[in-house]
Amino acid sequence: MSTKSICMVAGEASADRHAAAVIRALKDIMPRVEIFGMGGPAMAEAGMECIYGIHGFSVMGFSDVLPRIMHIRSVYRGLCDAVRERKPDVVVPVDLPDFNMRLAGNLKRSGFKVLYYIAPQAWAWRRYRARTLSRITDGLAVIFPFEEAFFSSYGVNARYVGHPFTEEMSDRAPKAVWPPSRISLMPGSRMHEIQAIMPVMLQAKRIVQRIHPHVTWHLPVAPGLERPTLESLADPDIELSAALPAADLAMVKSGTSSFEMAIKGIPEIICYRTSVLNYLLARAFVKLDHVGMPNIILGRPAVPELIQNDLTPERLAREALEIIEDEQRYLKMQQSFDEMRRMLGNASPSQGVAAWIANMAG
Repeated sequence: MSTKSICMVAGEASADRHAAAVIRALKDIMPRVEIFGMGGPAMAEAGMECIYGIHGFSVMGFSDVLPRIMHIRSVYRGLCDAVRERKPDVVVPVDLPDFNMRLAGNLKRSGFKVLYYIAPQAWAWRRYRARTLSRITDGLAVIFPFEEAFFSSYGVNARYVGHPFTEEMSDRAPKAVWPPSRISLMPGSRMHEIQAIMPVMLQAKRIVQRIHPHVTWHLPVAPGLERPTLESLADPDIELSAALPAADLAMVKSGTSSFEMAIKGIPEIICYRTSVLNYLLARAFVKLDHVGMPNIILGRPAVPELIQNDLTPERLAREALEIIEDEQRYLKMQQSFDEMRRMLGNASPSQGVAAWIANMAG
């Protein structure tokens, strides 16, 4: 059997973790496979040759990319050159649509097979991306059940493979219980997010603490953040930890972490605040009733969302107190999360994507 070559491109921490699982599964199927591309420590540990790291790609808003544009362009050109030189059998962009869709289009036009993993959220905004994906990919592995029909309607060869969290989460994790005695603050993984959201969370925490002094508070340190920096921003009685501790309730920035909490069955309050420019642009283009993925999947406001001007210490504390003091509301949220997990199913995305790559590689 000849050695196959695969190029994978991921640009931030969660995609690095999800892609690493695919690499491990792929090596089980194809022991003689060489994998190179852009990724983080998880992909490198799984056996990929990282010719570029993910530093500088973890950008969030419309205006955040500008200071890093020269670095991003340099990496883009370098990846294109590397692919044309090494001629992989399949190119696998993972998430990172602003970068990876352009890369996929360039390489598809050059004759390379492209399997895109973790689709851009074209169902929320920039729907033209769905039709673009039909031209620049040979396959699209989607991670939410409703995405398969959406992208297929635009001519994309889309397939629901399951969500990575369903195979990453341990069934042995302690179950969240009412009344909550352990609350996690999760203001984001980027400094500009933390600076915008953490002060509100801390003020809300102090309000709750006056009424429920028995509650313990935790702040997970996201990868790439320095512990001393967070210690200088947090209250001294907040426990910092490298991994998410067992929690009964969480105040969470909208995004990957809010979905992770729902998968784990931890009741939460979703928070979001960004610059005025980013918010106004999002309001103009995003056509969704909800911002939190649990609510989007369920099609109803199962989890409270406090967005932009609605995110105040008083509102956040009031939501937290209602959940702490109302067992039925707490249990109803957990029941909604159970329903969401049933909708996601039990498929293994890493094995599904690996098998698809192997089939395309021939």
